[in-house]
Amino acid sequence: MVAASRYNVGGNEADVMKNKLDITDPKELGDAETVLLTDAYDHFLELLKNGKLKLNLGLLFMPPNQIEKALEDFKVDFEDNKPQKSDSKAIIAKKTAFLYCELNVIHPFREGNGRATRLFIDLLLENCGYEGLDFTKIPGDQYIAACRKGTLRDYKFMEEIVLQLLKKKCE
Repeated sequence: MVAASRYNVGGNEADVMKNKLDITDPKELGDAETVLLTDAYDHFLELLKNGKLKLNLGLLFMPPNQIEKALEDFKVDFEDNKPQKSDSKAIIAKKTAFLYCELNVIHPFREGNGRATRLFIDLLLENCGYEGLDFTKIPGDQYIAACRKGTLRDYKFMEEIVLQLLKKKCE
């Protein structure tokens, strides 16, 4: 059994929706949008498809019909902005903030976007010799404000947060 962490559905995140269908083969999903966003989520799906879904946090996420193109663009952006071990701490913070905000806006999953994005960023940082980012050390309103600014391609606030949280791994 996997230990409870911020990346799995155990521990203090037990309210996260689980894989009730026990699907382990991606081929079983078929039309993933239909499988993931049906039943009780019909109204949600309609709003999402029309690009009208806005969370109470004031964040706007990518409409589903734009996600595939956005992910293709992200692949290019990732290659241009992947943090490198040789980068300075400031450059790593800048690149990390950009990638974090862009992936957050794409928001490709119904559940788990935050956890998946944090894990992705933590793995990038680990490869550069840094610990994962502990966003619990940042006031929630400051984090949300940085995410909002990121949706407008203003990454400076997230960059400041990342720079504040960046810590070299103890060897």
